[in-house]
Amino acid sequence: MSEMNIVVIGAGPGGYAAAIRASQLGAKVTLAEKDRPGGVCLNRGCIPSKIMRRTADAAREAAEAAAFGVSGAASPVEVDMGLLRERQKKIVEAQAQGLAKHFKALGINLVKGEARVEAPGAVEVIREDGKAEKFSYDHLLIAVGSVPASLPGLTIDGRRIISSDQALWMETKPRRLLVVGGGVIGCELAQIFHDFGSQVVLVEGLNRLLPLPGLDEEISKVYMRGLKKIKLPFFTGQTVAEVREGPGGLTAVIRPFSGEGAAREMEFDQILVSIGRRPAVAGLGLEALGLTLDGRGWVEAGEDFRTKAPNVWAIGDCLGPSRVMLAHVATAEGLAAAENMFGGRRRVDYGQVPSAVFTAPEIGFVGLTLAQAQEKRPGSKAGDFLFRQLGKAQALGETDGLTRLVAGPDGRILGGHIIGPSATTLIAEAAAAVSCGLTAEDLAATIHAHPTLSEGLWEAALSLAGRPLHGAS
Repeated sequence: MSEMNIVVIGAGPGGYAAAIRASQLGAKVTLAEKDRPGGVCLNRGCIPSKIMRRTADAAREAAEAAAFGVSGAASPVEVDMGLLRERQKKIVEAQAQGLAKHFKALGINLVKGEARVEAPGAVEVIREDGKAEKFSYDHLLIAVGSVPASLPGLTIDGRRIISSDQALWMETKPRRLLVVGGGVIGCELAQIFHDFGSQVVLVEGLNRLLPLPGLDEEISKVYMRGLKKIKLPFFTGQTVAEVREGPGGLTAVIRPFSGEGAAREMEFDQILVSIGRRPAVAGLGLEALGLTLDGRGWVEAGEDFRTKAPNVWAIGDCLGPSRVMLAHVATAEGLAAAENMFGGRRRVDYGQVPSAVFTAPEIGFVGLTLAQAQEKRPGSKAGDFLFRQLGKAQALGETDGLTRLVAGPDGRILGGHIIGPSATTLIAEAAAAVSCGLTAEDLAATIHAHPTLSEGLWEAALSLAGRPLHGAS
């Protein structure tokens, strides 16, 4: 059997995972990427933002040091944006170089340039020097991801009205920042810049922050109470109706989303628009394949990630919000698609995907919310445990938060929702419980080390089992 030629367009988490798996299976792989390896996640998303989050945490810890018996910390704390950017560059570059070396060791041909489909079976890549190189393929994988979306009247100019792309690599912190959109990215960045010392206001059109279908509403309530404690102003059910630019900055007119009620005007230096993503498929030449897009421009693919175009597959963010737009989901999709090219039947179970929100405190969730479980499985219930009841949380000085496990009438764990320190790590245990069909009794019978934050999951399981230890029955 002759060697299979596979071309992957996009070297983000999904694209490069697919390239690695295809190479392991014996294919000759070409991986085309117009930027650095790692995609949005490494270069303009997950990693730069977490580096900023760590700096924000350090600033907050320094400001609170006296409460832990540490004297001599500077007050007020100052964040050096230049040094932060240097740290970001160093970490991101090291990660990108590591990926490139890994590809080389596996025999994957990493080609930097703009890729475009010329015809079925043929892709052209225009390199940085303007030279074109052509590649034939037996299978083509589209893994081009997405880019930030704009709003009418809030066109991103990269200067005063910015997206997360610019917010993650600022040279100076804004004095007054309006964040439009209270989803994951908006909430994360609003808190980061608040901890940096910026005056931040957060606006969300829906009636709660983090209005994610998979996140239990009780977690959003705990989160919003936390923002009030730290005096980060936010408005829900509101929208930015107008922005006027003047010599003193930007005047934003904020009014109820319903259109009824009084408007308020506020002054800002910059506005961060964080209202979602749009597909990054422009210029790819997908029309040459007869590949179908939905009404919003997202690529359409089946459960096996095969599109209607022969031997053309698609994964990751370019599939849109009908799937789950997360880096680790793209990785799972990439691995499945690569194996399916070789005759596999891999699928991704989106109902078992854990999500992580790197706010302060962190949020992790997986599976069904309590409302969803009660609708699908009448008799479902939740077991809750507060972080302030954990000795480890008290020692850390991070007592705000809640662990909630959702179980069906048969006791099987259907969902987990955590807000509190290390929630993005703790959620892995709940994800394993959902994936493996464990019951509340299974978790309650599992000994958890003391003193740890994971005891909150154990206590929530005990509550579901009807025998709470430290919490109320």
